[in-house]
Amino acid sequence: MFVTIFVKGLFIYSRFNLKNLLKIFIFKMMKMFKLNSVLIIILLGSCLFGSIPTGMEYKKIKKQLPGTSRSMFKQANTYLKKNQYIHAKKLYDGIVKRQENFYAYWGYAWSEWQLDNKKNARALFYKAFNINDSLYSFLNNYAEFTRQIETDWNIIRRIANAMYRCKNNDDGLLLVLDHVVKPGDEREALEFFKELREAYPDKPNINVYYAILLCDIGESRDAVALAQSVIDIAKDPFHLKMIERILANNGYFIDAARACDNLGRLAKRSAYTYDAWGHLEFKQGHYENAVIYYQKALHFDYNKQLLMTLARLYHFYLNDHRKAIYYSKAALQIDRSIADAYFIMAESARKSGNLDKALRYSITQLELLPDHPHPHYYHGKLLYEKKLYREAIPYLEKAVAISPDVQRYRLVLAKCYGGAGLPQKASRTYKNFLNEPLKDLWTEEEMLREDPPEPK
Repeated sequence: MFVTIFVKGLFIYSRFNLKNLLKIFIFKMMKMFKLNSVLIIILLGSCLFGSIPTGMEYKKIKKQLPGTSRSMFKQANTYLKKNQYIHAKKLYDGIVKRQENFYAYWGYAWSEWQLDNKKNARALFYKAFNINDSLYSFLNNYAEFTRQIETDWNIIRRIANAMYRCKNNDDGLLLVLDHVVKPGDEREALEFFKELREAYPDKPNINVYYAILLCDIGESRDAVALAQSVIDIAKDPFHLKMIERILANNGYFIDAARACDNLGRLAKRSAYTYDAWGHLEFKQGHYENAVIYYQKALHFDYNKQLLMTLARLYHFYLNDHRKAIYYSKAALQIDRSIADAYFIMAESARKSGNLDKALRYSITQLELLPDHPHPHYYHGKLLYEKKLYREAIPYLEKAVAISPDVQRYRLVLAKCYGGAGLPQKASRTYKNFLNEPLKDLWTEEEMLREDPPEPK
């Protein structure tokens, strides 16, 4: 339901909003700047399954445990290390029956979570939270658990507030954004950020994440104002990157350049800085300059996201299919499941007149995205172009079945029925199929290219 505010042509099927960009850039920032933030914990889980949650190791908490229960805690820790969660939870249950204990409830909740008893885990986490809402490692663990269940917004906001109160970092802010998934969630998240800004008026990261939320719900004017207000006080490269994104996407190029300058002073000659400049040049329509910056970024951090950004630039904006294929293949060497790479290679082959090669790439793309209508539609169009009408019909029928209200899918399918000698089916599918021309068969693919926003 989120509005994509990145680059229309740079993500074909798996559209990215700024929330998703957070998850890409976090890894880059942790690697390049060795930040103390535990965002990496939020993304991967505060601890690995089959281990003891950070902050609950027996040696670290021994002095905080009641003497009469220490031996039981120690044995429970041993069971957790061995993945013997049933035995561990029995011990924790025995402890809390004697007296309420924060660590016992936490360990009990963790054990139930690993056993996939989420209902019990939910109640136990909540009990632990009501006893202690200031231990950061626990809050991280609880936050990660809420990502796997439907959680009341009152609890989400309490956890996020507690996390921010402990460290003033980004983790609680990202938790709130991650829970905005259905109608009504935006209102809860907006209220959270409004209240947090009042409580912490001098913290730039609140404004940055608030602006991300506003952009994703289409409130660009307010988002830009927030981003502009923290350009010169943000000292975190990640925040400056998000500020540049928001401003450049909305045409505020001069302000975005200020954010890039500040980022350059914090992280000179880094992938992060070159990436920001590349995006700014792209949004201004300076595609050759964007390529130069992205290639510099790639030199410092060779990753599939940058490779695919270059592939899309060469394909959609510079019409250099050879280089588009080169970067797509390079990205596939890292991750064979990038559907966009196969699409770009298929399109490059089609535009070069090699429909057979385009079909080979297209079928792989379709296998990766079997539930998305466009790969079926695209493959059907390739077969239609070759006048293989009967072969095209199953793919186009699948596209129509997934998205029955898309009239363009129906028109192409009806044309295929007509070409295959099935006029009655064609007429049922699209009543005026004989008189309505297709015009450009590849209209959708051409529309993936986006014009730069008006400068402001």
